Amino acid sequence: MMEKTAQINKVVKSYFEKNKDVDIVPAKDRMPEFIKAGIFTKDNKNGLPIRKVLRDLKETNQLHLIPFAHGVQKTKNTNWFFIPSNKSIPKISVAPPKVKQVTTTSKSKTSKKHRDEDYIIDLCDAILGIKASRQYRFDFLLGDLHTNGVTRTKLPVDAYYASKNLVIEFHETQHTEAVRHFDKPNKITVSGVHRGKQRAKYEQLRRDLLPEHGIQLVELDYSLFEVTSQKKLVRNKKRDTEVLKAILKKFDARGGNW
Repeated sequence: MMEKTAQINKVVKSYFEKNKDVDIVPAKDRMPEFIKAGIFTKDNKNGLPIRKVLRDLKETNQLHLIPFAHGVQKTKNTNWFFIPSNKSIPKISVAPPKVKQVTTTSKSKTSKKHRDEDYIIDLCDAILGIKASRQYRFDFLLGDLHTNGVTRTKLPVDAYYASKNLVIEFHETQHTEAVRHFDKPNKITVSGVHRGKQRAKYEQLRRDLLPEHGIQLVELDYSLFEVTSQKKLVRNKKRDTEVLKAILKKFDARGGNW
């Protein structure tokens, strides 16, 4: 156990040294690095191996062997986090599990699936020959502090192609124009501004931070494609594919040979 805890400490310490702006991270999120370091052979049940180690240390009063580890007790289980050893322990609140709403209407089942964003990323997947990790969240890409003054939300990106160090963002009308539904002036976000200004701030944050971490960002505006009077994509697959091929040519696994 001593050897394993030393290896865990080494991985976590290295992570915080490389990500000095990160104050807290779920222990389960570091599983890929633990596996790469040979501490565990595989992950299962979303971080069970590291949770089991921390639970065993707690039960034997040896949790001090991993000074980065801190647990938040829920009703039955414990949520485990890593915090830099040189920083004070924040007040960590664990939100209750969300109750999944089950509906049977055809519209509710299909509306999200057929978003313009999904259609465009589907085409990008086909062109690049790999599937993107959709709504991916990087540890370094964080929103503004919540009202509790402690936590921040990891900001998602539309599509992340890890093997190509590439992120693709599809911008619909609300990204470039004021949209009443999205930009209600009386609805203030944690950033202290309405959603339109917050969105613009976070988009700029992606432009600044992704390249700093060696990740290329491609932003696709809806105006690149043929749209309806409501500014929704017409979805001319052949024409849209040609537009995307020209933009993504340098990222294509086949070297742009279509």
